[in-house]
Amino acid sequence: MDYSPTRRTVITSSGLLTAGLAGCMGAIQEDNDPEETSTNALQVQQVDGPAPVDLGTACDFSILAKSGISSVPNSDVAGDIGVSPIGSTAITGFDLTLDESGVYSTSTQVDGRVYAADYAEPTPSRLTTAVSDMEAAFTDAYGRVPPDVTELGGGNIGGETLTPGVYNWSTDVLIDDDITIEGGPDDTWIFQIAGDLTVASGVTVNLEGGAQAENIVWVVAGGAGVEIGTDANFAGVVLAQTGINVLTNATVDGCLYAQTDVNLQMATVTGCDCDLVDLRVDSACEDEDGEITVTNPNDVSVMVTVTGPDAYEETMEVPAGGSATWGTLADGTYSLETDNIAIGLDITTLDISCDPTVPDVVTTPATDVNGSTATLNGELTDLGDFDTVDVFFEWRELGTDEWIATDTQTLDAPGDFSAGIEGLEPGNTYEFRAVGLANGERIEGATLRIIKTVPGVPEVVTSPATEVNGSTATLNGELLDLGDFDAVDVFFEWRELGTDEWTATETQTLDAPGDFSAGIEGLEPGGTYEFRAVAVTDDTRDEGAVLSFTKDEPGAPIVETQTATEINGSTATLNGELIEIGDFDSVDVFFEWRAIGEEDWTATESQTLDAPGDFSAGIEGLEPGTTYEFRAVVVANGTREEGTIVSFTKAEAGVPNVETQPATEINGSTATLNGELTDLGDFDTVDVFFEWRELGADEWIATESQTLDAPGDFSAGIEGLELGTTYEFRAVMVANGERFLGATLSFTKFGPDELDVETEPATEVNGSTATLNGELLELEGAAEVTVYFLYRVEGTTVWMFTDEAVLTEPGPFSATATNLETGTTYEFRAVAQVGDMVVYGDILEFTKEPDDGDDGDDGDDGDDGDDGDDGKNKKKKKREYKRAKREYEEYKKKYEKGKVNKKQLKKKRHAYERAKREYEEYVEDC
Repeated sequence: MDYSPTRRTVITSSGLLTAGLAGCMGAIQEDNDPEETSTNALQVQQVDGPAPVDLGTACDFSILAKSGISSVPNSDVAGDIGVSPIGSTAITGFDLTLDESGVYSTSTQVDGRVYAADYAEPTPSRLTTAVSDMEAAFTDAYGRVPPDVTELGGGNIGGETLTPGVYNWSTDVLIDDDITIEGGPDDTWIFQIAGDLTVASGVTVNLEGGAQAENIVWVVAGGAGVEIGTDANFAGVVLAQTGINVLTNATVDGCLYAQTDVNLQMATVTGCDCDLVDLRVDSACEDEDGEITVTNPNDVSVMVTVTGPDAYEETMEVPAGGSATWGTLADGTYSLETDNIAIGLDITTLDISCDPTVPDVVTTPATDVNGSTATLNGELTDLGDFDTVDVFFEWRELGTDEWIATDTQTLDAPGDFSAGIEGLEPGNTYEFRAVGLANGERIEGATLRIIKTVPGVPEVVTSPATEVNGSTATLNGELLDLGDFDAVDVFFEWRELGTDEWTATETQTLDAPGDFSAGIEGLEPGGTYEFRAVAVTDDTRDEGAVLSFTKDEPGAPIVETQTATEINGSTATLNGELIEIGDFDSVDVFFEWRAIGEEDWTATESQTLDAPGDFSAGIEGLEPGTTYEFRAVVVANGTREEGTIVSFTKAEAGVPNVETQPATEINGSTATLNGELTDLGDFDTVDVFFEWRELGADEWIATESQTLDAPGDFSAGIEGLELGTTYEFRAVMVANGERFLGATLSFTKFGPDELDVETEPATEVNGSTATLNGELLELEGAAEVTVYFLYRVEGTTVWMFTDEAVLTEPGPFSATATNLETGTTYEFRAVAQVGDMVVYGDILEFTKEPDDGDDGDDGDDGDDGDDGDDGKNKKKKKREYKRAKREYEEYKKKYEKGKVNKKQLKKKRHAYERAKREYEEYVEDC
């Protein structure tokens, strides 16, 4: 057979001949006689740069990606494109038409063929090999050492002229001006880029000296990948560890290989000139006879043998760059093979069916592959000579023997048909085919595949029960994550401790993460109950932890376990609240804790409380990576009550930790959110911020991020708060892509801060009138405050109103009460109001005494009476003073214990100072 030259490389070195595959470095001249043995038989060309990168079977594709290829029409791609392991649904914007063989699709934007992992064999196997070769080429090119040039231009190589060699950058690379790649046709360039590659708009990569695009390799490891700007003219083979974006009107003279996705925007890709690529096989019908055409894009001829029914076998030569056709073929299955192991065929087996009387059915890719279900699709393209055709699908898990058939549908015209299937398992691959039956004739479409990926599952947590009153309680939970589902059904299961059967609450459907609750009833006093939150969707079930609560006997103290805090080092703070002291003057409270899985509880020291309130205890000796559970306990006169069991995890050493602290400065429409970074873990710096929202809303609002390099407090101001509205927030920390959350706390935006009013004694109690007095103590946060008085006859229920006044700053105010009756005692109080927010002062009283003339005109009696009144008034002032002082001293002690707030203490201090002042003034006047 005559010698046929190929693009395989032949170079001489130390008397040895070496053959390479990609990036030719020398070639035997076509007009040489292979029989000659003179030194002129080989034309050897000097080459520069590293050894070429072997693309293997990946070079059969102009674009190859693992997770998808998209186009904003119209793009123009020379050669074949393919995706694997993802299916054909990840090829978008190309308007694909699946071939009857099921092996490939076509598109007006691709002059070759389009292949996907869910097409019929041999496509899946062929793509698996090509992707493996692509990854091997990336590893080879990125690992070439030592580089000839490092950090050229500091990562900006615009305007450079690049000669053959290995170039290395530890940074991103930017080409913001034209560059020139200069060298011979067999020279090699490898550009190793640790970051991203960006080619600016309008930039051109010029090739001079015969440099070839297939010998220029850009290997890019950055997370953002490669971006080729608008109207740019780029050249070379791109091996990207992530994605490749080619923007509007850009041209790539070469091939694109991405380990994620490739996105084209009205772009042009010319493909690579590889050594040997697979032959292309087509079939057709001609006058009821079949024919097979094999096209050879290589520059070497190959012999192809076709075998078929009735012992048919014929071998023909397919010339380089040409094609060969096998004609007059009977219906049946045909196989093809070549005599060159280096050259394959994109289709090795195909069916010929040219009898016009036989119906024709085509399998098309599956859709709606969700949860455990999928929709199988097919098309009846021809009824043949029949009035109706029965169609259905056969499917099975890949590797099993038995096919499962769907229900039969009868069609009387060509068209699409579908059938739903269920029972699919995540992570499995299935195959299916469309089938047509007519008068005993069975026609099968190509066998395609369904790749059932493993969906992300929803995540739910159980929160402590609340409102455990009477025979009822409220169960609480939170849906943390929807997974890969649009909606999730949630509910609770509960039972009395020790019983076997769970009782389920009604199902609620959630379409976003968030809290949910359900009320239960029929609880018995003294009974302990356990419950758990459950999320269910599409046969996927997730359960939160099992928590418990006890329905207390009447009169018993009630204790509630709160979240653990300050989980630092080997220590933590356990928190609880005594909700009700029951029928006891004092109770003993403490905590019991243990590592989950242990049997014995460890008790903290007991504390004695004489009123409801919070209590805490520190524990130590915690081990990193261990989860602990604890409960608050109250004991009184032999009665023992337990709070719910709450758990926390002591994070592994080196893991950062953030805590949410209570909000402060809740003024006007603003507030300050607070948090604490308690541990940096193994990170030098972390980013912290807050997420907040109105209680019940779905979306979180994030504050600006702050970067911290040491543990400590941090805060952020928020605005736009509405009066009477409750908000929730949490501290968030992000370190090296990991996200950590503090506890979710809440606060309520009440009326203007520190709005406070005080009632002062009445004066000028004359005739039928009296002057009522008060003082506005604080109005911070309000521009103006309306003040007035309420008064009534002591012992009655109906209040009368005085005229209103408007104050813009703190200070005294008065109003006149009219129509008073002699000998009657009245009570009154000062009132301050801003919008719907109303604050009341204490209730004071005064008596409308008879006029002096009413008692007669006996001067001695009058003097004695006055002396008697002075003594009574003095004792009254002294009692009021001592009572105010005593109440103030008691409130100071309560404030130190956290039982009253600063505003309450301030009010008692005002009352004490006023009573003291009035008593001292009265003594001095007397």
